Amino acid sequence: MSAADAVRAERKALLATRAEFDRQRLALAVYEIKAIVAPSSVGDRVASARPLAATLVTLMGPITGAHRLARWLRYASFALMALRLARNWRDRAR
Repeated sequence: MSAADAVRAERKALLATRAEFDRQRLALAVYEIKAIVAPSSVGDRVASARPLAATLVTLMGPITGAHRLARWLRYASFALMALRLARNWRDRAR
C-alpha cells in the first residue's frame, strides 16, 4: 500500500467517524428539543389535559346540548382510538 493510499484510507475513516459523530449530535439535539416541547411522561400530559378537557365539556354542554355533545365526544373517542391503533401499527412496522 502506498503512502497516498494510506492517507486516503485514513481520511475516509476520519470522514466516516465524523459523519457518525454528527448523526449522534443531531439525535441528541432532537431528543433535547422533544424533551423541552413535550412533557416527559404520560402523567405530566394527563395532568395538563384533564383540566382543559373538563373546561371544554363544561362550556360546550349548555351551548350545544347534551345529546349533541355526547355524540361529538363519542366520535372524538373513536378518532383517538383509531389514532392510537395507527401509531401502534406504525411502531410495530419499525
